[in-house]
Amino acid sequence: MDAYGIPKDENIPSREIGRRRQFGSEDRVGHLLKNLQERFKRSKNCVSSIECGPVLKQLKTQGIRHIVLVDDMCGSGTRITDYWRSIPRHIKSLLSFKRYELWIVFYAITPMGKTALGKAMPNFPLSNLITVLPETDLQDILTPDLRTLCTSYARWIGMESSGLGYRGSASHVVFEHGCPNNLPGILWANSQRWSGLFPNRSIPTEMRSCFDEDGTERALEVLWRVNQPGLALGLLDALDHVAPMTVEQRMILTMLGLRLRGVSEDNLAVKLFLTNQKHKEVLQKAMEMGLYDTTSAQVTPMGREFASRFRDRFGPARRTHAVVKSPESYYPQQCEGELRELGKTDRSNGRSVPMETQ
Repeated sequence: MDAYGIPKDENIPSREIGRRRQFGSEDRVGHLLKNLQERFKRSKNCVSSIECGPVLKQLKTQGIRHIVLVDDMCGSGTRITDYWRSIPRHIKSLLSFKRYELWIVFYAITPMGKTALGKAMPNFPLSNLITVLPETDLQDILTPDLRTLCTSYARWIGMESSGLGYRGSASHVVFEHGCPNNLPGILWANSQRWSGLFPNRSIPTEMRSCFDEDGTERALEVLWRVNQPGLALGLLDALDHVAPMTVEQRMILTMLGLRLRGVSEDNLAVKLFLTNQKHKEVLQKAMEMGLYDTTSAQVTPMGREFASRFRDRFGPARRTHAVVKSPESYYPQQCEGELRELGKTDRSNGRSVPMETQ
C-alpha cells in the first residue's frame, strides 16, 4: 500500500486487479466504529479506549484485553467465519489462553448464521454473542405459498441459488442504507426480465419513508395478522385524534393485543422486531401500569378492560352512527327566523312540522 492508502497490485488477488472496489455495509460499520474511536480518545495522550483494527504492538502497549468483531447482519455467516479463519494462529492461541476475550456484535442474526459461527468457532462462548434484534428465521415468517413464489421466480430469472437469499440464509432485515443479499433474490434482482423493490440491493429514494422509526406501522400490521382488526383500526384512528399518545403507549397496547390472541411472551420481540432491551422495557412499563403480570406472563383484568375500552372507543363500531329518535340532534332549532317546537308531527305524512310560537 502506498502513502495514499491505495493497495498495490501485488497485494490484490489476481482476479481483482483492475476492478474498482465495491464499498459495502462493512465500510459503513467501519465508519461508525471510527467515530466511536474518536469520541473515546483520552485528551492527554490521544489514545482511545476503542481502537479500530489495532496492530499487535497496540494490543500489548495499550493493554487491550477485549477484541470485538462487529457487523450489521449475519445471514449465512460467511463473512464473519472467513474473517475468523484469516486471524493469525498466535492471536487465536492468546484467546484460548484467556489473554484476550473475544466478543461478536451484530445488529441481527439468522439461525443459519449462528450455526455457521458454532462450526467455525466451536470454543466461542455464545454468551459473548450480542445482537440488537432477536434471532429470527424468515422461513418461519413466510407462508409456504410465499416461499414457493420466491423460489419459483428466482429460478425463472436465473437466480435459483438466491431464492431465499444468499445460500438460503433467509434474512428478514433491510437497512435504510442498503439491502443485504441474504434476502430473497426477487426483492433485489435487477435485469431485463425482473426489477426488484431494491434494485441491485440499493434503496430507492422514494422508499425512504417506508422505514418506520417508531414501530407504529409494524404494530398495526401485526395486530391485523393475529386477528385483532378492531384494536388495529382503533389504534390507527387514535393516531389522528389522540395527540398525546406516545410510542411507548402504542407498543404497550399492541403487546396486550398480541398476548390476548395467544402470542407467547418469548415471541413478542420477534413479532414486533424489538430489541431485547426494548422488549423488557415495554413489559416492565405495562407491569407498572397494572396492565400485565410478568410473574404469570398474563394480561391482568385491568389490562383486558383497557384493551376492550380502547377498542370500543376507537374501533369499527365507533364508525357506525345509528340514527336516534331524538329530532333535536338533526334538525335546526329555527328556520328563517321562526323557532320550532319539539314533538309536533304531521301524522298524515310523517314529517316534522315547525310550529310558530305565539
